[in-house]
Amino acid sequence: MTIPPGSALADLLAQELGLLQSFVTLLRHEQALLVDGKADALADMVKEKTDLGEQLAARAAARESELARRGYPAGRAGMDQWITSPDGTTSRRRWQQLLELAAQARALNETSGKLIAVHLQHNQQTLNTLLAAVDQAATYGPDGQQRAGAGGRSLGSA
Repeated sequence: MTIPPGSALADLLAQELGLLQSFVTLLRHEQALLVDGKADALADMVKEKTDLGEQLAARAAARESELARRGYPAGRAGMDQWITSPDGTTSRRRWQQLLELAAQARALNETSGKLIAVHLQHNQQTLNTLLAAVDQAATYGPDGQQRAGAGGRSLGSA
């Protein structure tokens, strides 16, 4: 059985699209956790996100290599040329879907980054409030009487 000329590239594109769909689903889940204030649950997702990212990079590199092998330029320009060729016309829709999903992934990732920054800012403000409260905590002097804001050492000093 002979392999149609565009099938290797079409298969790589289909694999990449499937991985990107999984990645976008994971990013949406990540964002939902951040919105719900469940940032602690994100640690469990790091390995899966990293693995998917590595697989996506490998598929994109394989696609680039196949484009080069066929004499097309690298990147989007090469894909745009390939999908207009007789071998690539059947993959036009998949390529468009991949571009749309990549834009979604980028937007989701940016939003998650902003949500993480808000959580970090909130945590820093909470920590500052707690440290200020410790600094203002009531202490007792040698006479047994309560003194507010006595000198003493700060939490960070040895």
